Amino acid sequence: MARGRPSKKAHIVEVACELFTKQGYQSTSIDQVVLAAAVSKPTVYSNFPTKLVLWETALFSLTERAQEEMDIALLKLNSAKELSFITGWIALWSVWVGKAERLASYRILLGEQHKMAPSTFALFVEFEAVLESALSEWMTEFPVSTMNFFALKAVSKEALLMPALLNQAMMEEDELAQQLEVLIH
Repeated sequence: MARGRPSKKAHIVEVACELFTKQGYQSTSIDQVVLAAAVSKPTVYSNFPTKLVLWETALFSLTERAQEEMDIALLKLNSAKELSFITGWIALWSVWVGKAERLASYRILLGEQHKMAPSTFALFVEFEAVLESALSEWMTEFPVSTMNFFALKAVSKEALLMPALLNQAMMEEDELAQQLEVLIH
């Protein structure tokens, strides 16, 4: 393999991530991955014996990417001067819901649960833990009780994540900020 070039396995995973994001799990076939990745079917099957294994590998890759992106978002927020807790909290949620691949991951897990293995659910827990970790880390910078975490997360999920998943308008940031303020005071 040439230096700087991704391996065929990594290339297949990247292409699969794109297809799963655009089409979902049900509508993405191994044949489509083979065509889009410009590799042979035996190459795909030698690395990923089933579509579920390919999806789990893609989800792991998406989780790693999400971790990097949330780490960067936290660094930016932590370096910003005089940023309120609520502003940073909403910013982290906005980064999370702003990626089509993350929304697709939720849609796949929610819509295709019956096709997933316990290992898939474990990977999804790790995926969601990326957001939870970033939010928890942000909370440590402020005098906000960790007892409020669940309520803050639930309101934010309903105001930002669920509308994004349903292709609906999200709650206005000012309105959400007001609702979150009530929870922490």
